[in-house]
Amino acid sequence: MRSVVLFGALSALLALPDALAVKSQDFKTCSQSGFCRRGRALAARAQEAQSSWNSPYSVDPSSILILPGDSTVKAVVKSSLYPEIKFGLELRIHDDGVVRVLLDEVDGLRKRYDEAASWALVSEPKLSKGIRWAAGKKELRAVFGEKNDIEVAVNYDPFRVRLRRGGEDQIVLNGRGLLHMEHFRSQTLKETTEEVVSEENAEGQEVLQIENVRAWFEGDSEDAYWEEKFSSWTDSKPKGPESLSLDITFPNHGTVYGIPQHATNLSLPSTTGESPSYTDPFRLYNADVFEYIASSPMSLYGSIPVMHAHSAETTVGLFNAIGSETWIDIAYPTKRSTHTHWISESGIMDVFLLPGPTPEDVFAQYARLTGTTALPAHWSLGYHQCRWNYVSSDDVRTVQKRFDEEDMPVDVFWLDIEYAQDHKYFIWDHKTFPDPVEMTNEVAAAGRKMVVIVDPHLKRTSDYPVYQEASDLDILVKPKSGEGEYEGWCWTGSSSWIDHFNPASWDWWISKFKTTKIDTGFSWIESTEDIHIWNDMNEPSIFNGPEITMPKDSIHYGGWEHRDVHNINGMLFHNNTAQAVRVRSDISKRPFVLTRSFYAGSQRVGAMWTGDNLGTWDHMAVGIKMVLANGIAGMAFAGSDVGGFFGNPEPEMLVRWYQVGIFSPFFRAHAHIDTKRREPFLLDEPYKSIIRDILRLRYSMLPIWYTAFKENSVTGMPIVRPHYVMFPQDTAGFDIDDQFFVGSSGILVKPVTEKGKNEATIYLPEDQVYYDYFTQYAYRGSIKGKYVIVAAELHQVPVFIRGGSILPTRERPRRSSPLMRLDPFTIRVALSKAGTARGELYLDDGVTYLHQQGELVWREFVAEQPQKKITRISSRDLAAQNPGKAVDGVALTTYDPKNAFAKEIEEVRVEKIVILGLVWKPSSVKVEGGAELKWEFVPGVAAIDTKEGTASVLIIKDPKVLITSDWAIVVS
Repeated sequence: MRSVVLFGALSALLALPDALAVKSQDFKTCSQSGFCRRGRALAARAQEAQSSWNSPYSVDPSSILILPGDSTVKAVVKSSLYPEIKFGLELRIHDDGVVRVLLDEVDGLRKRYDEAASWALVSEPKLSKGIRWAAGKKELRAVFGEKNDIEVAVNYDPFRVRLRRGGEDQIVLNGRGLLHMEHFRSQTLKETTEEVVSEENAEGQEVLQIENVRAWFEGDSEDAYWEEKFSSWTDSKPKGPESLSLDITFPNHGTVYGIPQHATNLSLPSTTGESPSYTDPFRLYNADVFEYIASSPMSLYGSIPVMHAHSAETTVGLFNAIGSETWIDIAYPTKRSTHTHWISESGIMDVFLLPGPTPEDVFAQYARLTGTTALPAHWSLGYHQCRWNYVSSDDVRTVQKRFDEEDMPVDVFWLDIEYAQDHKYFIWDHKTFPDPVEMTNEVAAAGRKMVVIVDPHLKRTSDYPVYQEASDLDILVKPKSGEGEYEGWCWTGSSSWIDHFNPASWDWWISKFKTTKIDTGFSWIESTEDIHIWNDMNEPSIFNGPEITMPKDSIHYGGWEHRDVHNINGMLFHNNTAQAVRVRSDISKRPFVLTRSFYAGSQRVGAMWTGDNLGTWDHMAVGIKMVLANGIAGMAFAGSDVGGFFGNPEPEMLVRWYQVGIFSPFFRAHAHIDTKRREPFLLDEPYKSIIRDILRLRYSMLPIWYTAFKENSVTGMPIVRPHYVMFPQDTAGFDIDDQFFVGSSGILVKPVTEKGKNEATIYLPEDQVYYDYFTQYAYRGSIKGKYVIVAAELHQVPVFIRGGSILPTRERPRRSSPLMRLDPFTIRVALSKAGTARGELYLDDGVTYLHQQGELVWREFVAEQPQKKITRISSRDLAAQNPGKAVDGVALTTYDPKNAFAKEIEEVRVEKIVILGLVWKPSSVKVEGGAELKWEFVPGVAAIDTKEGTASVLIIKDPKVLITSDWAIVVS
């Protein structure tokens, strides 16, 4: 949300280009990070040596141990640099073909951090059965997969791991010999094997020269081994060097995606090699980067070490389960291959190789590891109105009143830090918010919610019960001495931080959110179940800390240093808060908890946003790319602040940003305290009416969005999908990141993110018809892909329906989404060239977890041509036919179509069916087995035509069918 620089004036900064606004000097580059320097220097030496370079690591063949069940194999790895040091290698093959590769120091002076995966994984993966490892003279091999076409091979000397498919390398670990696990050592011990060489100095005395025989690999100096300085801070590094360098190569994949969060292209630019796009590696180190640059490899607020590698033939992925600061170099030596180099400060090697071979397979494999996005509360998909800050309860009431007066839908009002007395979270400032419960109840009366910020820093004062209880329980992060409480500076002034790695903190934190009095300690009785939570500043952001965060030598539960767990830290705060909101009432309800910091697995908890963006066109555009990248890495419930957090966007920009926002999974407008008020009802015409229509479009499409979220919660497929996910063999679309599809709905969107544009160029990737959502104009793609130019005046956002899609919408404007619960549906049928179409609709109560007990409705709509000149539109029950795929994490064995929820909405009807692209004017339209229906037909271009133009439209009025029932309508 903010940073320490906000204590100063911002008016001058707001007018500056974003490249001048970020304080780059507050954050390290690779050259300022000791372990990154060492890793890059190692890569440079290898590059210089070329073919003479060999990894010093090798497998001891005599140590190979194949465990019972055969899916796991262990061995000892040694380094010729340090023959006395041993490393334990373990490979596990999961039942879905994922290969897990672990390497850890054995019997070292200390223990390396090995718990990152335990926080990220949803459960312990199931191992495959029947794997047969074959230990040969040079390598260890196993062949597996449904077609026995996947092979993992471990080369002994040098140590190397290859994942192959069909005989071709897909992923190679240590193929370039950059693996280096710096072992623990004592500072007093000699660091080198020495050779003594006699020389005579000028005075004829013999001088002993010491040759460092490891310099060819490690370099000739102990670069920042035991202490490291940055600006005014010193990192004490009591454990010494412990970094992990690992090269991961994709020999047959020329495009890589993922490793969010960075403000950059979806297809990741190069950072090394010939003419790199960036000169620094991509950095994963959760940080509060104030007014970040719109194109940069700098680390931002979250870190997910997941990468997809893609080609027209296959897609593979990897998850590198490490929680410490990590730098990633990317190079593209050829158009068909990718080199990556991962340099991490601490931790074991714990890499999951995802064999694909399709994007859908990779998403499913990763979802089985870390889980999927939790199915959110339905209302959280509506519009969220926020700023720093709504200054009083009366301010909130006024904002709600103005939305209603202007007939603008909204579901959530937000409160930033100023609601809290002296920024003591949970404690209302009664001077400005004298009646928080009554205020919330008034908001809830219109079906709306409140979201209130709770940051992780606790004001260090005895009159703040939350801090005092945490101090008494000894559950706060400790300084490097391991004693007392770490003290830093944040919004609350002198602050401490709860150590959420400490199990003793979990139930205690959950109890703080109870809305009734508890037996002991503070609970938030000035709250209601209609208040949900915003977790900001949880990187953690610390104004007087190095890189505006916690010193790396601070101590967490178990004696682990903060350096080991930094990127995981924010996820635990988010997770525990979400658990607290979920269980605060007798009946568990789905929580909404927004986080700024995140890690692999955070998707199981809730939503994120892209942080402190600026009100610029560049930030609007890159926000789309960032949301897409987060979806690739599983963090699908994502969005950017509409309008930009900083600055005062002109009306044109604000309108365009709302058009971006309505097609983001998370849709919130937010603004800095120094900006002008910019709630949409304050705009002049025509901008106000345009945004009203934009908001209504989002609400009409909520059934589409909720169905997409349901699909994501079961399959892991992204909610907003880039081109390569939908058309993995279309090389022309691998780099496209300014247009995208919404779930499996068939909606294609190309937001306008440039000033003064009145048209847009859209890429249509296939020989299929695409209909303009608003005008029904039929555009034609081609088998080789085709660009079309469409109108995009300020009131227009380019939205298309892919031929072959069926869209369920609700068209009646309401003040908030819960008020739409019993509204009728409109069904849009966009016929394909073949005259067919398909779509889905998922519904449940949107609030509780009763859907996990089968209280839901899941329908399939199909358009088919059973015979010439007849089109049949039908609805059938998908849940009854696929109960095991209806709910994430729960395999329903049976499904009752007459469940309690289905009965509640059994009278909800379909009020209109619109069919696009029919060839002929019908002579009859009726419910199968029933009477003729009322309909209108407007002639136009048919789906099967080759020409473009406005499509034919058949409108069936009140077809007399229910959304929960099986039915069919015959058009002949």
